[in-house]
Amino acid sequence: MAENKPALRTRHIIGLAVLGAVTLIGFAAPFLPVSVVGALGPFLAAARSHPLAPLAAIFGFTVFASIGVPQIVLITAVVAAFGPWAGLAYSWTGKMLACGLGFIVGRRFGAEIVARNASPQLADVMTQLARRGILVSGLIRMVPTVPSVLINVAAGATPIRFRDFLIGTAIGSVPKMALMAFGGHAAMEAVRNHDWWAWAFVAAIVALWAALAFVARRWMVSAKRDPPKS
Repeated sequence: MAENKPALRTRHIIGLAVLGAVTLIGFAAPFLPVSVVGALGPFLAAARSHPLAPLAAIFGFTVFASIGVPQIVLITAVVAAFGPWAGLAYSWTGKMLACGLGFIVGRRFGAEIVARNASPQLADVMTQLARRGILVSGLIRMVPTVPSVLINVAAGATPIRFRDFLIGTAIGSVPKMALMAFGGHAAMEAVRNHDWWAWAFVAAIVALWAALAFVARRWMVSAKRDPPKS
């Protein structure tokens, strides 16, 4: 795995640069000169209104998520371009595609990939996925543990059914992604309008996110201790 780190780091940098640029446009637009904003507004409006814009957003999210770009960056970029509701929908769809692709790769090449990335934490996740497929597949999306890319591949290397993996992932991804989408939108509004209520909303989102991760982790520990019911 060591020999692939430079190439992986380069892909991460490229992905972050592209999506970071989109995000910065959303943050910086209110502070740019009027002439620049006047020219930028129609461009962004045309990009959002293009019939292929949603497909481009979903495809971009899928590609960058599949190579390990942090999802908070991806979601923030999509939300900056499409707003919180559409941004959440496009991000969730892209995430599901990325997770499905990762699972398929794991089912085909999982043993070799997991062996190169073996760690006690990853091994524990695989054990729990094999024992309690849907439940753990959902809970793991709420808890900051192993990177999502490795989780997808590791799941494919376990006996968990593809359907169970997708159901758990689909349900478990919604709470955290929703918090990211609406929290990111609130943060952008707070920066643009200097709105203290928006900052208070962001603080509440962060607190709720931490509480969600804490509860999900407790559930995972409980699931680990209790044997699965037959």
